[in-house]
Amino acid sequence: MTVNINKTKEIVFHRPSAQHSLPIPLIGIEQVLFAKLLGVTFSSNLKFDDHAKNVLTICSQRYYLLRYFKGQGLPAKELNIVFCAIVMSLTAWGGFLTYELR
Repeated sequence: MTVNINKTKEIVFHRPSAQHSLPIPLIGIEQVLFAKLLGVTFSSNLKFDDHAKNVLTICSQRYYLLRYFKGQGLPAKELNIVFCAIVMSLTAWGGFLTYELR
């Protein structure tokens, strides 16, 4: 398998309280503090704050869509189905939220 260096990123995970410097990245590979994989944002300090902020942004956009559908006369039963499909699927990360993000 050939690795595409231009698309390859390196993320170094560490405990949030660790006060050490990050290791020197591999030559030609960009070292990042967070990475998005399959819709989940992973942070190098193992916190889900960035992911939660992304999810809240998506929920806000989807809430607007629900208000639009309601304004167009979509019945409550169908609105509930749409809500469960596009909003409830995002709430699995609630246990990882900080107090401020709740």
